[in-house]
Amino acid sequence: MKGQLREGFFYTSLAQIVNVVSILLINIILSHQLEPRDFGIVTLVQVVATFVNLFTGEAVPSAIIQNKGLTRKDYGILFNYSLVLGIAATIAYGLFGYLFAWIFQDSIYIPVSWIMSILILTSFLNCVPQGIFLKSLSFKALSVRRIASSLLGLLSGVFSLFLGAGIYSIIIALVVPAVFTLVFSLVYVRIPLVNSWSTVPLSVIGKYMAEQVKFSILNYGYRNIDNVLVGKVLGAAALGYYSKSYQLLSQPITLFLGVITPVLQPVLSNFEKDIKYIREFYFKMTEIVAFIAIPISVFFFMNSREIVYFLFGEQWNISILPMAILSLSIWVQLLTQIITPIWQSRNLSELQTKNGLLSFLLITLSICVGIAFHSIVYVAVAVAISYYVNFFLSSCMLLHFALNSNLSRLLRSLMMPLFSGLICYLVLLLVQPYLTFRSFFLTLLIRGLVWVMEVFAFLMITGNAKRIRLFFKS
Repeated sequence: MKGQLREGFFYTSLAQIVNVVSILLINIILSHQLEPRDFGIVTLVQVVATFVNLFTGEAVPSAIIQNKGLTRKDYGILFNYSLVLGIAATIAYGLFGYLFAWIFQDSIYIPVSWIMSILILTSFLNCVPQGIFLKSLSFKALSVRRIASSLLGLLSGVFSLFLGAGIYSIIIALVVPAVFTLVFSLVYVRIPLVNSWSTVPLSVIGKYMAEQVKFSILNYGYRNIDNVLVGKVLGAAALGYYSKSYQLLSQPITLFLGVITPVLQPVLSNFEKDIKYIREFYFKMTEIVAFIAIPISVFFFMNSREIVYFLFGEQWNISILPMAILSLSIWVQLLTQIITPIWQSRNLSELQTKNGLLSFLLITLSICVGIAFHSIVYVAVAVAISYYVNFFLSSCMLLHFALNSNLSRLLRSLMMPLFSGLICYLVLLLVQPYLTFRSFFLTLLIRGLVWVMEVFAFLMITGNAKRIRLFFKS
């Protein structure tokens, strides 16, 4: 099992890095050539696709992974339903363009919506192959597919831009990878063609899938509601400063999710009834992630000024303090993400949904309290505190209902990583005054190298580097 985890983490990490770099490059290139209005149009139309992906990209594959009794015939039947629903959703999505065109008095929304409707079709058709991919633990093939699609998106977007495609180059950069992903999946998985519309496979995955959809919507909501409320109450300018700080901190979380989510549930689902095994795995995994996540929080906290100035310029100085405050919650956010695949692998989707509802209510209430002070600094404080409370409440739920354990066992696992964070803070506090240069890039580079050496040295001296290596090797 550890070998499967090691392989999964290695290949998904590689693919995720390539994907992040490709997206960054295409955004930089297109941003220099296209107007903000072009991105606004595509982003607005893409909102619907994002909600659809909560169903097709997360719920269906997760349900397929968790239900071991599904046969190849069942996969064929599920694919039939995904085809019919996908066609209907694609047509509906295209028709949305006429509504957008009427609301915003701009006909450009019509062709944009119809072209982007391809994303809906590919998303529906790929949900069953994606579930089979993950269930079979084909991490290497998945990573090859991800890397190839990322590079194709980058190249197609750039070429279409220089051929004069304008706004459509943004859409092409989204559609080409989606089409390639679908073709690759169908060729690799080879789902059987079945002339059947039995509802039995739907009933098998239906309840679990419904709970996953609920949880995904709640999770999406509590990660985006702060932007909505800040923009509504405090205005666009305040939202701009707040979103910049939050956007920076979302990068390590997004990168982490892209590595952890595709790997943990497919592997751990084979141990659904072995509570002891999953419990020990959870504690060890949490400790390992904390050894990296806590120093990351410290580095962002200590260098928020330099990071903001380097990436966005000194005119964004108001974003510095909110970013510094929010950065202190990076590690608890990352550790919270481990909880979801544990719920899934224990097949406790209803409890997972209740956990998601609790998180949504807690974080929404905290944001409202912060907004009441009419300051994005207080919003950042409230959000950061809510993430801490959410982590410990979610952990208590998981440990009690899924792992037959308690919070004290988790706290013991976090003692050494927290001590690592303290040492990291003291080292940076001592050396950073001597590592300040005219160039923000050079300052961050040198401080980053010192940070890496300090984290690595701590792990080596305390013997935790060997323990981490043995965890994935054994």
